[in-house]
Formats: sequence, structure tokens, C-alpha cells
Amino acid sequence: MLAWALLCALVLVLHGSALQGTWRWDDGQNLFNSTQYSPRSLFLESQVTRFVSSNQIAPWNVFLYQVNAALFGFNPWPYYLHHLVSLSCAAWALYLLLCHWLGRWQALLPAALLLLGAPAFQMAQQLMVGHYLDGLTFACLALWAQIHAVRLLQWRWSLLAAGLYLMSCLCKEIYAPWIALLVFVPPPAGAPAAPARWRYAVPALLVAVAYAALRIHVFAGAGGYTPTSLDGWQALGSVLGAIARTLNQGLLGAGALGLVAAGLCLACLGAGLAAQPASRRMPMAMGIAAAIVVVVFPLLFVVGPGFDWMGNTRILWVPWVGACVLWSLPWPRRLAAWHKAALLVFVASVVQQAYLQRQHDRTIAAAFEAYYGFALAPPPGQMLLQPEDRANGMIWQAMSLYKARQAMEPQASHTLPALAWHYPHTAQERSRVVTWDKGCSCLVRLTDMPPAQQEVALAAGMRGDLFILPMKQPLRSLAHAYGGAIDTVTVSGRELTVEGWTPTLGPGRKLALMGFEEVPQAHMEPMERPDVARAFGRQDMLGSGFRATLTFASEQAAQAVSTEFCAVTFGQLPGQEHMIMLLRLPDSQRCDTALAPRPTRAPRTPRAP
Repeated sequence: MLAWALLCALVLVLHGSALQGTWRWDDGQNLFNSTQYSPRSLFLESQVTRFVSSNQIAPWNVFLYQVNAALFGFNPWPYYLHHLVSLSCAAWALYLLLCHWLGRWQALLPAALLLLGAPAFQMAQQLMVGHYLDGLTFACLALWAQIHAVRLLQWRWSLLAAGLYLMSCLCKEIYAPWIALLVFVPPPAGAPAAPARWRYAVPALLVAVAYAALRIHVFAGAGGYTPTSLDGWQALGSVLGAIARTLNQGLLGAGALGLVAAGLCLACLGAGLAAQPASRRMPMAMGIAAAIVVVVFPLLFVVGPGFDWMGNTRILWVPWVGACVLWSLPWPRRLAAWHKAALLVFVASVVQQAYLQRQHDRTIAAAFEAYYGFALAPPPGQMLLQPEDRANGMIWQAMSLYKARQAMEPQASHTLPALAWHYPHTAQERSRVVTWDKGCSCLVRLTDMPPAQQEVALAAGMRGDLFILPMKQPLRSLAHAYGGAIDTVTVSGRELTVEGWTPTLGPGRKLALMGFEEVPQAHMEPMERPDVARAFGRQDMLGSGFRATLTFASEQAAQAVSTEFCAVTFGQLPGQEHMIMLLRLPDSQRCDTALAPRPTRAPRTPRAP
């Protein structure tokens, strides 16, 4: 328990500032989904699992929000306390696992390093990654139980390992490759020979096979719904190069110190192998090879050239675990002093990168907190404008949180926040608009900004944007309802022209076309739709029409996409601000798979007085 207490204390020292946080990042979407779907449907209904998990099976994420909501209601502080406890448990589970091979104080080093890295500093501030933390706890305990099964030759430990491994896979798909560790990591000295060890790995292997079948069933194929940079063997070299850069820069930093630290990690690996007795080197090499599979395999389908690792450092969580364990390997005695010196350089590099990561994330967290805060407590007379670099995502998340609170607290009154969808023509209208200012990292009145900056902010929020999302059919569930329509689709040579309307107010339409993998040149222009304005009785929907033109590499490609594409937009009509709307197609239901499943959780009703 001393190790647990020390790790908890270290978590509070390093990451205790998380307790001052409110709702951030994807909390709005996750909380809203937690009010729509029952725990049973999250895990047992493939449509719901697919919707809440995006391109990976991760029902534990939304389930964790449901657990927190049942315990703590709508108060974020205990959510973060639970989150930090989960981080402490992950470090403790790693410590407990390593005690199979190392002394207690030696095993404490990797667990402490785990909390020092950039992934830990990012993840401690993000409730949306609690399933990563719980997944590591389950994965480490699964391997710990598997070692017990091998040492004691008892099936009960093997079955426990299989169950824990299944739990880790349901937390996040990155833990599925840990089956390689359960099979190939060498147990402590004195354990039975390899055939006996593999026999006790059968339950976990059966879970891995069942999980693979489940994934194929849920995503209608092994690849899922999101395309990756690894689209063929010819791309393997560039993807591996991108992974190497991401690991080095994301964990150790992009400068000279990071490169030196990366070299020292390789030296640590070589020294650790050299320190092993000759009879242990081959099992050790097999264990290292299994660890490399665990680290690299998930990244093959995420990382590519141009990948934003700074904004997604959480995906380096498992590689960071591997780097921490690496420094627990004993070096030859004659190199003991060099080991300490190398470790100091490594820690310096890690701390520097963690500091940079924290500075990068602070601004983003502040923006989310400001928009979420406005949605929950809108100041009278003010209208919220979307930040210029976030499409409509920030507004969508904020309104999702508003709807989530409505569902969680039906007995309370909730003031609907006013959103700025129309261009303010007078000084009085401008004085009501507030938006994000990067200079102060806060919400400010539009009129408090310089005139040129006002126009930039308005242009970004009010312009129409067309996005091409290279997502193949069948599409994953991502739209909440139908809204708007595609009226005509024509092909002329290499050009595909799409005309229709969206359920939007004013000119700020954000439209996405998907269902095909080629990314053509594209532009969009607004069109007046008096028929739509009359049908809804809203003159501000006069400009709801659009014409999008896509230019492909060949006429055949344009013809193919004309029968494959789907279109979505962010809702703007009252009651739809938290929704993604799917545009109807003429005489086709091919996009129905993109609709979210119907809610499976009964809405709460106000208590009787």
C-alpha cells in the first residue's frame, strides 16, 4: 500500500490542477450520448457500440460517464477526482505487474515515470480519455494474472487474465494487441517451459479471436470506417517514418535533447539485453518483439505524414508505457553509473516535452471551458460566435452539453444560449456578439476587438465551408436526424455538381460530403431558396440553398461518386444546434447507415412536487 500512497501523492502533485477543471474537449458529446443509450445497448447492440465508439470499439468511454453521472450528477469536480484515481490505478497496476520481475523500489521507477510523461499531462486534464486509463489498469492486471497462472499452474488465474484482457479491449482497441504480451513475455525465472505457458494462454487467445470477430461484425470489416495513411504496402515506409518521428517528438521532444534521449533509449535496450544471462536473452528478445508489436501496431492505422501528434498525444499512451518499462531493465554492473546519467538525460527530455505539452493544451482547455460555460450560464443579451478555427465543432459540443444537462436535470430550468448565426449590421448588434480571443484566452465582446480582427472573426463564423471527408461506404453512424436535402446531382465530364439546401440560418453553412475515398478539388456557392424560407416561415433561411462543384481526376470517378456520396451539416434550427443533420437524397436510402441509432434510455421525468 505504500507504493499506492506514493503514486497517489505524485499524481496530486503533478496533476492536481485537473481538479480545478470544468467540462472540456468531448465532454459535451459524451455526456449527451450517456443520456441517450442504456449501458446494455452500449455493449450489446452493434449499432449503438459503433455510434458511440467511432472507428474503434470503446463502449467503456460513454459507460464511464454514466457511472460518474449516477454517482455525482452534473458536478464535474468529482468526475476529475475519479479520473485522477484512475490514473493512479493505472500506474499502480503497472507497478504490481513489474514486481513479478523487479524489486519493489525498482518497479516503482517505471510507474513514477509513467506520470511524468507528456501523455499523462495531457490525459490527466481530459475526462474523455478515462477509458484509456482504465484500459491500462485492466491490461496490466491481465498480464499480472497470467504470470500467476503460469507460475502456479492454475486455470483460475488464466480465466481471470482472460476476463481482464476482455475488459481492456472494451475500454480501447489499443489494448487488443496485448495478447502478444500474454503469450510471449517471459515469466520470472523458475517458471515452467514454453508449452506449459502457452497452454494457460488459451483462454486469452480465445478472447482475442472472439474480439476480432466482434470487430468485423460491428464495423462490417476489419478496417473500420475511417481511412488511414496505410492504404497499401507501398505506404508502409512513410507511415513507419511518421510513427518514428511522432514517438520521438511527442514523447521526448523535437530538439537535440529529444534526439539524444531517443538514442539513449536504444542504448538502454541493448544494455538490458546484454545484462541478461545467455539462457534468458532469446526469451527476452521475444518479449521485446511482442512489446514492439503492442506499441507500433495500433499506430499503423492512425499516424501518417502530417499527423498532429501535439493535439493527440493520448495515442502515445501505450508507447509511453513501453518507454517507461524500458528504463527498468538492469544494465551490466560496469555500466551502472552510465545508466544513472542516461536516465537523468531521459528524464530531463521528458519533463521538457511534458511542459510544452501542458502549455499547448492550456489554451485549448480554456476555450472549451469558456464555450461550455456560456452554454450552461448564458449572459443576458449576449450571442455566442463560433471561434474562427473550429468549424462548428465548438458550438456543437457546447450545445450537446446543454442538452445533456437538460436530460440529467429535467426538474431545473435551463436558459437557452443565444447563438450568432447572422451577420451583425449595426453597432448595437455587434456589441451583443462574444467570441474567443486568442490574445487573452477568453471570451470577449466583438466590439472590444480591433475592427480588422472583428471582420476576420465574423468572416470565419459566417462563411460557408465545404469539407470533403474521405470515408468509405458503408458510413459509420454520425448523424442524429434527417435535415435538408440534395435536390439534383449532375455529372459533366470530370465535374460533379450537387445542389440542395441545409437547415441553416444565415450564411454560415458547414457542409461535409463523404462516402468516397478520393479527395477532389471542391468549392461551394450559396443560393437563394425562397421555397425553403416560405416552408419554414423564416426569412433568415432564404440563403439556405447551395451549389457544390467537385472536380475529379476522371469522368469515371465523378460518375462513381455521384451514386456513392452522402452529405451532412451541423444543425442550426432551434432544437437542432446539438445535432448533425443528414441531407436526404432523391430516390435513395444509401446513406441511412449514417443515422445514429434511436435512443435506448428512457428520458428522466421531472419529480412530482
